[in-house]
Amino acid sequence: MSAATIRSAGAVSCSGRALPLASHGHVNVIALPRSRSAISLSQGKRNMIAIRCTGPEQLPSAPPLADEPPAFPKVEEKIASTPINTSNFYAMTALASVGVIETAYLAYVKLFNGPLICPTNGCESVLSSPYAQLFGLPLPLFGLVAYGTVGALAMTYLRQAQGNAPAAALQTTLTGLTAGVAALATTSAVLISILQTRLGGTPCMWCYLSAGISTTLAVTLGTTLSGKQLKENALGGVGGALATAAVLYVGLPSGSGSGAVYDDNFSLPYKAPLVSTKSSNRAIDLAHRLSAVGARMYGAFWCSHCLEQKEDFGSAAMADFPYVECFPNGWKRGEKVAPACAAANIRAFPTWVIGGKTIEGELQLDELEKELVRAEAAAAAAGTATATVGAQMVAVAAQ
Repeated sequence: MSAATIRSAGAVSCSGRALPLASHGHVNVIALPRSRSAISLSQGKRNMIAIRCTGPEQLPSAPPLADEPPAFPKVEEKIASTPINTSNFYAMTALASVGVIETAYLAYVKLFNGPLICPTNGCESVLSSPYAQLFGLPLPLFGLVAYGTVGALAMTYLRQAQGNAPAAALQTTLTGLTAGVAALATTSAVLISILQTRLGGTPCMWCYLSAGISTTLAVTLGTTLSGKQLKENALGGVGGALATAAVLYVGLPSGSGSGAVYDDNFSLPYKAPLVSTKSSNRAIDLAHRLSAVGARMYGAFWCSHCLEQKEDFGSAAMADFPYVECFPNGWKRGEKVAPACAAANIRAFPTWVIGGKTIEGELQLDELEKELVRAEAAAAAAGTATATVGAQMVAVAAQ
């Protein structure tokens, strides 16, 4: 009775142990070690009962089981464990959003000659350098795409983890996120190296901000993943870093090519840029009126946006153009702006001060004329008030 197909409504005894069987059941019985015993029976179906049998009653051998069910292969599913601290993924999404805002602003400045706000005097020179372009396109555009992708992947992973997505989908998203963060960190490391070695350590707030965001993203992701996850995604991170380094090597100017290599002793001697465009009568008149009301445009000789603003007026208008040079002695590392620019608290080039109002960035002639009319009206009102006060003083003196 140890390994035979039986049909019974009674009980099966093995080593004196009675096991009740359901009536009209079809049972396969096999011998197992003493450590385990299992019974499985389904009414009207053929199942297997495994009975622990040892001792003299156990048969030394058994015939093949009748209608033995096929063996199922053992499948070991690889489950990617969800990081315990999912709040870190919210933090990475927020950091990436800040990066998107920063790079979008810099891309706008680069593409549309918008005003560049910077508390240091190096942002303009960095953004105007050859290293601010990759394959001829503004580098911030690539940063915008990278930060946006990383933020989207972080949020996608959160939703997948909360929605019990398949392990394969979680792993794919996490690998992409790791590669994106590695790409950002690699880019920041390369650009900070260029800033310190080829641009003479020019202070650039936006450069340091981007590097800080990328580094914080990398540290946050690294501390969020478990050791197993770090190993599983290491290939994606290394691949992202190597691919980014290769793209930067090919797309950025080399030291011996279009980009000049700067060191600590590098300096730019002052040289007034040549304005070659033709002036219109309106531009000449506008320059004269701006000077008359005491308006000023503060700039730097190496500032491309400043030159473009001058070219809007043309060469003939430069005789009356109210321009103040902030680096009349040239530029070198640590050079301070001219006292007039420091007194006006100039933070970006060009900066207009018209009628007491400070406006950063280039302005169209229509915008300048609008501000000029406001300043002229204010000056006229002040003149009228002064004349009235003077007349009153004369009258009092005559009495």
